[in-house]
Amino acid sequence: MTDIEQFEIEFDNWAGKPPRNREVKIPARDKFISVIGLGSIPPTKVFAADAIVKESNRLDRLPEPGELTLTEQAVRAGVIRRADRALEKDLRGGIEQKIAAIKGLFARINVITKQLEQTKQISLVGPNGEQLSQDEAQDAHDTLRDQIVEETAGGSQEHLSRRRRGKMKEIVSALLDYPVFLLAMIGLLNVNLRLLVTFDLPTVIMFGTAVVFALLGTFLFAFLMRTMGHRHRRFKNADSAVAAPDAVSRRLRGEQIATIAITVAAALVMVMRIYLDGIEADAPIVLTIVLAVLFGGLIGLTGYINYMSEYEDGSDKTDRVRHLSAQLSKAESVVHTLTKQRALFIEEAGIKLADLARTIEHAEERTKRTVLTSSTDKAIAVARSYYGSRTPVPEPTFAGTTLALIKEQARQLAAHHDILIESGKEK
Repeated sequence: MTDIEQFEIEFDNWAGKPPRNREVKIPARDKFISVIGLGSIPPTKVFAADAIVKESNRLDRLPEPGELTLTEQAVRAGVIRRADRALEKDLRGGIEQKIAAIKGLFARINVITKQLEQTKQISLVGPNGEQLSQDEAQDAHDTLRDQIVEETAGGSQEHLSRRRRGKMKEIVSALLDYPVFLLAMIGLLNVNLRLLVTFDLPTVIMFGTAVVFALLGTFLFAFLMRTMGHRHRRFKNADSAVAAPDAVSRRLRGEQIATIAITVAAALVMVMRIYLDGIEADAPIVLTIVLAVLFGGLIGLTGYINYMSEYEDGSDKTDRVRHLSAQLSKAESVVHTLTKQRALFIEEAGIKLADLARTIEHAEERTKRTVLTSSTDKAIAVARSYYGSRTPVPEPTFAGTTLALIKEQARQLAAHHDILIESGKEK
């Protein structure tokens, strides 16, 4: 026994501590049983456990919690290296791919953010073709809207609009005259409907011509009526009557006269066509006149309906509001779509970040379990029990830079994700 060991025994006696046994060894019987696989020490670690026990006899003190002796560190080094290599393989495999996928999502979010900023700077086209910023367009829209609401509340009928109809209903209303025009063209071109049934070629050609010209006449008549109604509603007053300035009153009056003349002419053509066909067919004169007036009146009535459907559909101010609303709605729709897409990508990035954190934690825990459940750690724990230490074997630490780097990357990605969430709330 050395002088230092003798001094430690005397100090322990003075402090009232039981003297420490420095002659601890693993019984030969336990070694033999362990070598054949029946003992508490793993068969391949018997000599390692014996070395740890012998080292304890030389130590000044037993290892504290979280400490390993030099021999324990040497014994554990091999399994630590293997576990560290396995961890590096996991980190450089699926975990790095997850990080790359998250960075890709962040890149797409950055692109969408730039697109949002650019979209908000795009100029809009005003009612007169002028360039307006979105704020200017919104101000102009709100000003016109307030004027319309105020004037309508004051009893003005200038801005009253009919309920908007779909495209199909507009086409159907424009085709109301078609049967009448077709009947007139069939009579004008002397198409024999009996020969049409026999597919007589000249008759088929004449019938096709009547169909085409009737269609053109119908759309042209409807287009003319609607165009005139749209032009004239610019000059409506609060009583929904036409009140044009002196500079354009003559032109406007001339357009109204021309519109009435065309409607009357179309009606008279139909009246004469029905009347002549009735006389030629020796039909009763009263019936002929009634039918002629009826069909002529239908032509005039449909023309009037097409004209008034445009004339009573708001005013010049409502047209401007509709134009600005369409422009603003389109811009708002683009912003809404991009914002929604950005929010979805942020949500997806959050899910992938949570998956990344779980993967890193599971990989680290799996690596620690690999060491803690290894035969090496079992041998260290058994060796400590032989020399009377109840201190548990500490968890392993891994000195590899890859794990620290990946943890730092995950932390930075999570922080950036939080910034994106906050910026989304501000918008």
